[in-house]
Amino acid sequence: MRSCGIVFLLFFLISFAAGQDEDKVIRQKPLKEDSIYLPKVLGPDTSRFSKAGLPPDSLTTRRDTASVSGVDTVISYSSADSIVYSIPDRNMKLYSKGDIRYQRMQLQAERIDISWDKSIMTAYGIPDTADTTGKKQIGAPIMKDGGEEYHGKELGYNFQTKRGRIKVADTQMDQGYYHGERIKKVDQDILFVAGGRYTTCSLSDPDFYFASPKMKVMFQDKVVAEPVLFYISDVPVFWLPLAVFPNKAGRRSGIIAPAIAEDAAHGRMLRHIGYYFAISDYMDLGLRSDLYTKGSWAAYADYRYALRYNFSGSLSGNFRKIIEGEPSDPGRSKEESYHVNITHRQEIDPTTRFDVNFTFASNNSFRNTIDLSQGLDQSISSNATLSKSWEGTPNSVSLNISRTQNLIDGSNSETMPSISFNHSQSYPFRFGKGSLSDISGLSWYEMVGLGYGANLSNSRAKLSRSIDSIKINAGGADTIGTVKDFEISRNQVLTQDISLNIAPKLGHFTITPSLSYHDERSVSSNDVPTRNPADSSLGVENTQLTRRAGSVSTGVSASTKLYGIVQPGILGVMAVRHTVTPTLSFTYSKQVIGENLPPKQMLMSFNMGNIFEMKTMPAAEGEEGKKIQLLNIGGGISYNFSADSLNFSPISISYRTGIGNILDVGGGASFDLYKQDPQSYRRINKFLIAAGDGALARLTNLSLSLSTSLAGEKKKSPERVAPPQADTVTQRASMSRFYGVLREEEADFSIPWRLSLSMDYSENKVQPFTSRSSSVRGNLEFNLTENWKFSMSGGYDIFNKEVVVPQVNVTRDLHCWVMNFSWVPIGAWRHYMFEIRLKAPQLQDIKVTKQGSDRGIY
Repeated sequence: MRSCGIVFLLFFLISFAAGQDEDKVIRQKPLKEDSIYLPKVLGPDTSRFSKAGLPPDSLTTRRDTASVSGVDTVISYSSADSIVYSIPDRNMKLYSKGDIRYQRMQLQAERIDISWDKSIMTAYGIPDTADTTGKKQIGAPIMKDGGEEYHGKELGYNFQTKRGRIKVADTQMDQGYYHGERIKKVDQDILFVAGGRYTTCSLSDPDFYFASPKMKVMFQDKVVAEPVLFYISDVPVFWLPLAVFPNKAGRRSGIIAPAIAEDAAHGRMLRHIGYYFAISDYMDLGLRSDLYTKGSWAAYADYRYALRYNFSGSLSGNFRKIIEGEPSDPGRSKEESYHVNITHRQEIDPTTRFDVNFTFASNNSFRNTIDLSQGLDQSISSNATLSKSWEGTPNSVSLNISRTQNLIDGSNSETMPSISFNHSQSYPFRFGKGSLSDISGLSWYEMVGLGYGANLSNSRAKLSRSIDSIKINAGGADTIGTVKDFEISRNQVLTQDISLNIAPKLGHFTITPSLSYHDERSVSSNDVPTRNPADSSLGVENTQLTRRAGSVSTGVSASTKLYGIVQPGILGVMAVRHTVTPTLSFTYSKQVIGENLPPKQMLMSFNMGNIFEMKTMPAAEGEEGKKIQLLNIGGGISYNFSADSLNFSPISISYRTGIGNILDVGGGASFDLYKQDPQSYRRINKFLIAAGDGALARLTNLSLSLSTSLAGEKKKSPERVAPPQADTVTQRASMSRFYGVLREEEADFSIPWRLSLSMDYSENKVQPFTSRSSSVRGNLEFNLTENWKFSMSGGYDIFNKEVVVPQVNVTRDLHCWVMNFSWVPIGAWRHYMFEIRLKAPQLQDIKVTKQGSDRGIY
């Protein structure tokens, strides 16, 4: 390779002199709109030297720049072999690995020809002599323009109009792959494609594609084609006279394609037909409906909004009208249900937060839903809280509204509102020292803490109640029946609590005396349904009650820690430590304000905690051994001095341990020291051990829980052509909310298997209400192959011998497609769902679904 800088300098001087007439530069012959040509000769042009009047290799360089009339920036170009310039007609030819850069456009090809006067560039490859078929090329053109990449056999481009043509081209844009026999770029963001093919499959031989003789591609907008044939494995499946494909990443408005289904009870249906509105970057709205041929219908709405780092929320709801039977059927029924959910989360400032999660539903909504978790939850809770704290102070305030609704009997309770103020513990005698981490140098009075709390609530409850009613028959006989009505209870309560405590440390003991005062004022009003015995009419009886109560409580507690250490130094165990934490407390309380004052209460409690820990030997010198907690077990008992009998409370025990990272064990038990009367089943004031039963205490309650979770090592997927990566879990979750049938996250094929098991056992041995319950729950996921994933979940009630909501899910990765199958084989929620759909989020409406249920609501 030889450098010819002097020759290039001479060339630019001549070129500049020839172009001194400004009119010749500015008033060029106007170009036609389609003034682009494609060269006919694909091989080397041996006449290039004679045209230039120069010997071969007389003008060679690696990179240079040029300015073109009508072009407002510098064009950079280079080649690996030679660059030949014809001065009379201002034509340039680049041989071997030509490279042109202009604004955001870059072109690479084996041969590039440029006409500077016409501002036209053409590029093409040369035949591959090693290919006997004559189809392969060396150095076929590759053009990058604004983030898009085009591959073709021949390419022409006009610098001034920024238009171009490509022959037999392939390109990728926004998760889509385009192929065309001829592509014409008529604008910066518009392409016309002849003999086009569109797919989201990244394979060279795609699993599916849309083919059309005419396509119009609008960048970051859409692709319009007419007509369109849809191919699967090169087999035509269906034909459309016109099709519009999205060509823009992210959310966009559009029709939600419905699923066609049939229900034996309600007829044929269009499911989830609707429209999705991408209102802005901060909010969207989805409207859907189900339409049945026998009159039933359902409507859904989902509105979401979000402003990052500020607030987010949603409003979603559905209304269903279910009709059973024909109009002439005597048993024809109509049922309506609704379900509305409102959420809002906002951080107004670093010390103020607002959270809302409210749900309103008809009592029959759980029977008509298609959501399994919603159907199993037969009560709903709502809550809204505005909280405020003051930085640098122990003060905070909150405003809360809550509501709980029982969907079985229709009862509900609500608090509207509840206002709370809290002054957490402060130290008034430290005089500006605040809460110190090192308290060793403080005086005893500087450790006195003060706390205050107040709560004002207004609550209302609607309680289901059954009352007797009398129905007078025609024959004069009375029949007593039962009528269900509701008792309405209203309460306004103000409570205040103030406390003083101190926690000095005396040697190895921590002594904590305390003093507190509790004040409560309440007004209640109850509307109780009753039957009038005089005329058997049903009525409502109202009762009102005003109450004031105040109580003082004082006490003292003492605690310490005891340690025991054993250092066996064998079997990899360096040491075992036992930590004992005993706590003894005494409290005295007495109500000092109110009517019918109860007697004083004097109580002593003892609790003991035990922690067993082990430290392993270090794996290498200079390293620390691992600390493992073996067992955490504690127990407690109390003695009531104020009671005339049965002074001891039951002994309570709780425990928790973990066997490595394999099994977690926890539970508890309670033991009663007193004997139980075999006739009345009441506790009697006689110790069990004194009654000669040979036991210190009797077991009254027992609970045990076991759980484990195991998983195979996460592995990397083998190298292969991957589908578009924009189909993330978040994107799938949001889009499946409107489009998908199964509404589940994508299967994770990187984990070969995962197993979780749990078992609960509880027993109540207090006669006559003895009971036992035990259930086993489990979930198993495994990859049968690299592309098959199975998951099974469910539970079993051991004593009732019932299977609890078993579910089987199967996922098959079909590269560009995915198959999902969900099946609940037994129970009230028995159903199945089958779906095959395209993975690409912009084509998720292309799917095949099948589903069925005995309940007729899927």
